[in-house]
Amino acid sequence: MQTLYQTTITDRESADKLVANTITLTGVRWVDVNITQGSVMVTHDDDYDEASFKALAGI
Repeated sequence: MQTLYQTTITDRESADKLVANTITLTGVRWVDVNITQGSVMVTHDDDYDEASFKALAGI
């Protein structure tokens, strides 16, 4: 499964930090930040905790 979020990430350092903070959450398989489009795509399993992801990502 995949979930797309819109957010404002303006630099690669912030994007890397978001990925590092969220990739270890239960159910998260992959996190991709697109600075140009202002989006975060999360590939995840059924046990994905969206609230925890959003809290750690600042979304």
